Amino acid sequence: MQSKQIPVVSSEEFRRLATSNPRVLHENPWIVEDYIKAWPGYEAWQRLEYLESRFGKLSAFAKAPNFITNRKSSLVSVETEFSRYLDYIRQPERARELFAERWMEGDYAQFVAQDLPLYCGTLRIVHKADDPVFAEVEPLVPAPLVPWNHALPYYYSLFNHFWLLVSLPGALTPLHIDNNGTIALIAQLKGRKRATLYSPDDLRHVYNPEVGYMDPEHPDEVDFPTWHQAVKWTGDLEVGQVLFVGTRWAHHVRTLDTSISVSFDFVDQSNLADYAVSTGWAEVFGKRIKSSPEAVRRKLGGSVPPADFDRLAPVELGRRSMAEVLRAALKANDGSELARIRRLYLTRLEQCLDGTDCTAEGPVPSVTQVRGSGLVPVR
Repeated sequence: MQSKQIPVVSSEEFRRLATSNPRVLHENPWIVEDYIKAWPGYEAWQRLEYLESRFGKLSAFAKAPNFITNRKSSLVSVETEFSRYLDYIRQPERARELFAERWMEGDYAQFVAQDLPLYCGTLRIVHKADDPVFAEVEPLVPAPLVPWNHALPYYYSLFNHFWLLVSLPGALTPLHIDNNGTIALIAQLKGRKRATLYSPDDLRHVYNPEVGYMDPEHPDEVDFPTWHQAVKWTGDLEVGQVLFVGTRWAHHVRTLDTSISVSFDFVDQSNLADYAVSTGWAEVFGKRIKSSPEAVRRKLGGSVPPADFDRLAPVELGRRSMAEVLRAALKANDGSELARIRRLYLTRLEQCLDGTDCTAEGPVPSVTQVRGSGLVPVR
């Protein structure tokens, strides 16, 4: 197998690269240094005490591993409060006491047998584009990148796109690709993490539709007979560095030290088309509409025929309803940047609805967890 190191560049060098090549994030992964040290909350977010004071009362799920993307893997999980999870981070030997009667999947004995730390990877602290949290971690991306998340209706309500990740050494996020064609970043505030990535062109070597995704640390020759033909990108993420993962790049992350990270998914000019035709947000939106059709019908002003609410599959209903949301938002026909982005979004979505092209995201499923006989999205 050919291996490559993920390149590490300064924010100034990245600015030059991205200015000359808007597709730079999709051609290979990058680690960008230094710019997050200017975050207003950079030092505070490195302290567990501060994070507990801000988010300790929030409900949280902790899992080992973070989720499952291979049918042969197993999962244990607890439902808890973030403050209790931070007590576990401080004193992992207290796991039995801290999580008694809180196991959702598996139990304490299975957790011990799993031999993996619990990982709180689902803490949701952002719910809208102007959430006050963003002021503490600004800028989330270096120049010249400009996220368009704010222009995408329901972006933060349909999926979580901002995570606070606290983990112990050994914690694992298995190989996966993210939902919705987004670009991902992981900003390292404390400790180190080791990342392993594979390009979209190499997914056929590390993804088996009968099994799921490969474990890069222990490749299975039977399930993944061509794994050695894939190019393996690796890099250790240090404090003050940010890893960028392009659309449909598979990534696997292992915590090396007690770690605090911020993860963020975004859409910009380079991947808006991928987001527009992805099935993840469309399915969630469609299911939400089916669950409360009257409320949604009032918001859409009757533009989607009532029969469609029952007749259409969730993905199709979600896409058609989003198109109506965008058309309504664009009735003012102004020349603002917000309107320009939404017109681009609507144009791409309409092409998909017309049957021209809905293939940008490709056939490989996104983040998945084994449930019964199938692989289903979990975020």
